[in-house]
Amino acid sequence: MKLRTVAPLALGLVVAVSTARVAGAQTPPPAAQPAAQPAAQPAAQPAAQPAPAAAAADATFSGSTGVLLVQVKAGQEAAYESLITKLKESLAKNEKPERKAMAAGWKVYKSGEPMSGNTLYVHIVDPVSAGQNYLETYKLISETFPAEVQDLYGKTKDAFVPGGLGRLNLTLVSELGK
Repeated sequence: MKLRTVAPLALGLVVAVSTARVAGAQTPPPAAQPAAQPAAQPAAQPAAQPAPAAAAADATFSGSTGVLLVQVKAGQEAAYESLITKLKESLAKNEKPERKAMAAGWKVYKSGEPMSGNTLYVHIVDPVSAGQNYLETYKLISETFPAEVQDLYGKTKDAFVPGGLGRLNLTLVSELGK
C-alpha cells in the first residue's frame, strides 16, 4: 500500500475520528506519549534512564497501516521535532532488523491546522512492523544513545498535551485509483 494513497484518507479519517478520542477520552500516563516518553525501566537499569511510573501504552498495530496522533503544546514544536530528529538518527544507526523495519514505514507529518490551540503531529506507519510498539520512543533512542536519553526527556516531557494521544489501526478496503 502506498503512502500517497493512505495519507489523504488517513488524515481525513483522523480529523473525523480523533477529535473525541484525542481530546480527552484517553489520558495516557506521561510515559505513553508517542515518540516522547520512555517505557517503564526495570530497577536494575542505569540511573541515566528515565523511570516513569507506568509502562508506555501499547501501539503495536494490528492492521497493515497504523496512525498515531500526537498533540503538542503551542510553542513546544521545536522540542518535539528535535525528539523526532533524534529518533530518526537512532533508528538509522541501530543494527537491529526490527528497528530498520520500523523506520522504513514510519513518516511524521505536522498539521497546518491547529487542534484546540495545539499542534497536531500525525505519524503514519505503512507498512507496520509486526509486533513493534511505536510508543516506546525513549527506549528506541536509548538503544543507540543511552547517555542522551535523560537530557532529551527533560527537554521534551512537558511538550505533550494531556490526553492528546490517539491511535488508529487501518486495514485497506479498496485502492480507488487502481
